[in-house]
Amino acid sequence: MNGIRVSATARLLIAAAMTACLLASSAGVAVAAASPSASTDAWGKTKKWSGGLSVTVSKPVKFTPSPYSIGHTTGNRAVKWRITVHNGSDEAFQGALMTVNVKAGPDGDVCTQIFDGDLGGGITGSVSPGSNGTADFAFDIPRNKLKKVDVEVVPEFLKDGKHWVGSVK
Repeated sequence: MNGIRVSATARLLIAAAMTACLLASSAGVAVAAASPSASTDAWGKTKKWSGGLSVTVSKPVKFTPSPYSIGHTTGNRAVKWRITVHNGSDEAFQGALMTVNVKAGPDGDVCTQIFDGDLGGGITGSVSPGSNGTADFAFDIPRNKLKKVDVEVVPEFLKDGKHWVGSVK
């Protein structure tokens, strides 16, 4: 197809977005972005979504990226979080649909995800009902923005993100 490959996940997300826009416009309804959960919580807490899905974000850990890493800028702090999803629903949870976003500093500057070996691949495959899926996610944070770091986890396309906010040492 003209040399372009699109993953099944990307096609699913595009189709869902287009369907939502079409349905909203045909009903004469404006589509607004979902507002994030406003509360700030300490690292390590578990947050739940309706339907039985819950996520825990560990305390941040400083690490040294390899020379082959992608996304790290010399002078910034490389930080990783261990993120665990518990599937309390009756259906398999597709790990590839989960996104993790990090913003830092008082202005909420977007931080770049770091990919280094197995780090950065996320939760692959699906998580069976009653089971957990865990992966490490790393981000590159400017050293002058470590006092306020906001980790947002969006487990699925149409679910609101939940936030873990705190400082990174």
